[in-house]
Amino acid sequence: MTDADTPSKIRVMVVDDSRLTRISIKTTLKAAQNEVELVGEAEEGTQAIDMVGKLQPHVVLMDIGMPIMDGVRATQLIKKQFPDVKVVMLTSHEDEEDVLDAFNSGANSYCLKETPPDMLVHVILSTAHGACWIDPKIARIVMSQLQGERNGAKSEASEETSVLALLTDREIDVLKLVTQGLNNAEISERLCISMNTVKTHLKNIFQKLEVEDRTAAALKALKERII
Repeated sequence: MTDADTPSKIRVMVVDDSRLTRISIKTTLKAAQNEVELVGEAEEGTQAIDMVGKLQPHVVLMDIGMPIMDGVRATQLIKKQFPDVKVVMLTSHEDEEDVLDAFNSGANSYCLKETPPDMLVHVILSTAHGACWIDPKIARIVMSQLQGERNGAKSEASEETSVLALLTDREIDVLKLVTQGLNNAEISERLCISMNTVKTHLKNIFQKLEVEDRTAAALKALKERII
């Protein structure tokens, strides 16, 4: 889904086995009803897959730890069957394995349940517009782990330098804003450049980093410590 074809009101589905969590999210979405609409709720992964096919949400808020089918596996199957649906992991899981598994399954963004309501709405809208949003706390955890893996690895350090050298200063500016969850219009406004220029920078970034989308670009930026 692009900035041009994103509808004025984003259809959201919540997948979480905690009734209290679903009620809390429902309250948050109701307060932003001019921008988002809750279209359905599911308690676990298999139910979520069925409901996505019927309700056609734009964004799915997905927990990780659930019975029957967890959120990582459910995300993988949803993205396979419905590639245009965006998935925001909304969870209390903070360990590196869960984060990387989530993105490898196709998740577009990763958000902690402690995220303030207004920020959660921002994450939903940004993700619907094609942005990748990674909770700053999660980004630090992933960067710390990846940096630890690289300590003492001379060849990997050389690879990092070469990857960074591929990007221009402006492309790095754009990539930083992508990881903050900004969409093309917001990046255009922040950097005082046209939308077409933003799209050109993104195309170049994807080609240089050898990735296909924003999520993969953001993850590679973290791995290579570009940001």
